[in-house]
Parts: sequence; C-alpha cells; structure tokens
Amino acid sequence: SSSVSTLHSRLDDPLVPTLQELRNTWFLSFGPGDAPLPPARRHTGSAVSNYTDGNYVQPLLEGDAYMKLWHDEIVAMHGVPGAELYHAGWRMESVHTLGQSNAASDALRVIREASAAGVNVKIMLSRHGGGAFTVLNRATSVSLILSGVRSACMDNRFRPRGSGHQKAVCFRNPTNPSVVLGSIDISATRWDTPDHRLVNAERHPRWGKQTHDTGVQIKGPAVADVEHSFIERWNDPTRRFGLEPLDIRQPLITTPASAPPAQGTHSVQVLHTYGITSTFYGYSWSPRGEFTAWASYINAIKKARKYIYIEDQYFLPFGYPPLYSSTGTARESDIIWQLGEAIKRGVKVVVLVPNNAEDATHVYQQHQRDLGVLYLENVAVDHGGGQGAFFTAWPEVDQSPVYVHSKLLIVDDELVLIGSANVCQRSMTFDGELSVGIVDEVGAFARDLRTKLWSEHLQRDPATLSDPDAAYFTFRGDAWAQRGRVRLYTPTAANLPPDAHGLVMRQIVDPYGGPLRGTAVFDSALLGELEEFPA
Repeated sequence: SSSVSTLHSRLDDPLVPTLQELRNTWFLSFGPGDAPLPPARRHTGSAVSNYTDGNYVQPLLEGDAYMKLWHDEIVAMHGVPGAELYHAGWRMESVHTLGQSNAASDALRVIREASAAGVNVKIMLSRHGGGAFTVLNRATSVSLILSGVRSACMDNRFRPRGSGHQKAVCFRNPTNPSVVLGSIDISATRWDTPDHRLVNAERHPRWGKQTHDTGVQIKGPAVADVEHSFIERWNDPTRRFGLEPLDIRQPLITTPASAPPAQGTHSVQVLHTYGITSTFYGYSWSPRGEFTAWASYINAIKKARKYIYIEDQYFLPFGYPPLYSSTGTARESDIIWQLGEAIKRGVKVVVLVPNNAEDATHVYQQHQRDLGVLYLENVAVDHGGGQGAFFTAWPEVDQSPVYVHSKLLIVDDELVLIGSANVCQRSMTFDGELSVGIVDEVGAFARDLRTKLWSEHLQRDPATLSDPDAAYFTFRGDAWAQRGRVRLYTPTAANLPPDAHGLVMRQIVDPYGGPLRGTAVFDSALLGELEEFPA
C-alpha cells in the first residue's frame, strides 16, 4: 500500500518524472542517430530486449548476502522438475557460501549436490591469461566434471589478454525464476559481511579479507534477458573453438528463456561489453562487438543534473596520455572527461575507490587513477572552488582498509548502473561484461540504495541522508574529518610515471578493444592487433 501511495503522489506531482520520462532519459534507445563512439547498439543477432518493465530488484550488499542467496536458490531447486542453473563467472572455487562454520555450504559441493538432485547445471568460467592464470578455474571445472557435472567449462572467446568477466547466475526454477549479478565472484576473497571487521572467523582463514561488493537479485521479465545473455554465449556457433575442455558433445540449450510475469515497479535494461575481435577465437558477433555498458555510463553522466555517485575498483582515465587531454570524439568517449564536464555544469560528484590495487600492476593502476583524480580535482577547483567533487578511499574498519571491489553508479536518485563493468578501457571495450540499468516507477530504488550505502560507509542513520544535496556535504565533511569509515583519497601521482607506464597500460592493465577513435595516436595499438588478428 505504501508503494501505491508513493506512486500516486508521484503521478500527482508534475515535477516528478514519469516512468516513461525516466526511461527516455536514462535508458539507451538503440535507435538511429546514436553517437558513433561508443555505439549504443546490441551485438549482431542479440535476443536481449531493449528494456523490460514490471521487475522486482533487490540489492545484495556484500558477499555474504550474495552467496547466501546463491546457496539458498540452488538448494530450493532440488528435485524440482525442469530446474536449471546457469552460472557465468570470472572465477569460482571452494568457498563456504554460508561462512566457514558451515562446511556443507562449500560452493562446489552445493553444485554437485544440485546436479545429483536433478538440477540441469551449466557452468561457464573465464579462461583468461592464455591458460596460465586459470589454475583455480581449471581445477574447479575439472573437479565438477569428474564428479558428474559434465556441463562445466572455461570460455576463452575474447580478445588476447582479455577475460570473460561477466558475473551472472540464472536460477531457472520453473515456479520462481530469478537472476543475480554484480561485482561478486563465488570466491573466498569476496566473502565478507557489512561490518567488515578485520577479524572474522567466518571468512576463509587464508584468502578471506575485508572487501566491499554490490549486487542485485532480479525477478520478473528481465530474467529472460539475463538468461539470453548466457544462452547466446553457450550456444554460439564458434563455441567449439573457445571452450575447455573441447567437448562439442556438451548439449546446446534448447529450452526457451523464462517468461516470468511482472512482479514489481522496476524497469531494467541489460548491458554488455564484447570487444572487437576475430571470429576464429571470438564470438560470432565479435567483429562488431557490443559496448552498451560504456554507452550507458556516458549517457548517464551527460544527463546528470544533481549528483553522480560511483563505487569502482579501478576508476582509470582512458588511454595514455589520457584521453581527457585529447580533442574531439576520442576525448568525449572518456568517462573521466565526461565527469569533468558534469562538474562544470554544477553536478556534484562523489567517487569511492580502493587506496591501491590487489595485483602485481598496482603501481601502474594507482598512477593512472591518480592522473584522473588530479584532473577532476583541478576542474572542481576551477569551476566551483573545489566543491564539485571529492574522492574517498578504503572505508576503514579496525584501522585497516576495506578493499572496494564494487562496480556501481547512481545518478540523481533516479538511475542505478550495477554489474561487472569497471570504469576503465578494459571493462568498457575489451573484456566480456554484464551490467544492468535500473529505474523505479515509484522513485525509491536509487534513493534507498544510495542512503543504505552511505549509511554503511558513514555509520549514520539512513533517514538523515535522504536529501542528496545535504547528504553530499555530510559525506564530504565526514571524509575530511575522518569520521565513520571514509577517508579522503590523496592522489600521489608524481611528474614521472612508473617505467614503461604507457606500454604496460596499453598492453596489460587497460587495453582498448573498441571501435577506432579517429586519431592515429589512440588507434595505433588497436590497429596493430587487428592486423595480427584480422576480423
């Protein structure tokens, strides 16, 4: 009844956008006249719809909530005729999904038991690193195959040095289908609780750590679009060249996607990244690719009027030298440059990032991120006395940093973009990614998610954070004063970058796999790869 009354109040207020206005503003249209870079179009032959209405979307904050739901939804399908599980992941290994004290919740055991209970299980993990970096995924797939889960494989149909980074799970329970997606891997490194305590007996004693993640569960018509995203990959005719083990006897998916009825007030648009690559080792649509996750970020930032809130593991300006120092279409395609333009319009920008990176290239990642932060800080100083943007790092608990692994954008309390795509060239143009855009007919989802997150980070009552303008200055003041968990991010980029910074960024950390950008400087690396691996 409260949702109905909220809806009526919105419809009675001419200043409150209607659902149609929200969709027109925040969703991609996929129509003629789209900007050439990034192209806002689906990949060739895609069965994914433009958007769906009538969904119910539930936030899943932190790995424990996500993995508990993953566990419970799979167990609920035991013995259900026609039940299927489709799991696409960047990585997966043994993790106690209900915490260390519950050994029976080990992820691989859960999958084996589901298969034994009649659930049709299909697992597709990433075979990135040319095979050398896939020890865990190979061990997982081999373990499942040897235990009877035959349809478990690794997928390498992406650009060299890329990965299948999609993290989405379809619970095809005929009585109650749903999907989950977000930043969270079924991995010990991603299991944490909202309190993020340094000592937590329920985390893995060796691999567990303080980490912040976000995801969503979706019920309703959008379930079919996420299922299509999995089915298109699994059934792609180039599959025999890109799956390990090479077993073309693995059955194709022939059952139609779910068609659940409307269950809520959320409209959902499913978004992807597929880099341009060769049909020999890529998907059948790879020469064209898809860049709708990137296009949606650009659209959201350009349309923002009040505020932009980002949580991101990387947050890197495109290219080196950064594209924000270029001109024309190439510069306009850079998310960092577009954020600077938003600041100039008076839009408030808040960005939550980790204080470093968790892999061997951390010095390169941090230097590149620092360049972007310094650029945006200078824009804020020049156009608002420094009031337009600020950057926070590692919400701190027990005097220890919490690693920010979330990939999230919230705009104007109206739009949420959430999924696997980070703010960097790799995620927006190179790897395989899956995200969703969400708007809410009753105007509650984006606001409630923002206040819930800021309440966790600031350790404040969410009711005190409902007004985004006032909450911005509360967030900013707490970061300056080191109250709650947030701390100001201090860029340390020196005049001299790390050795071979440009080469490492282009070839390893943040390669580009999208359409040509119109300048020789920024197209050279891509052209070299296209000559080596012709489409």
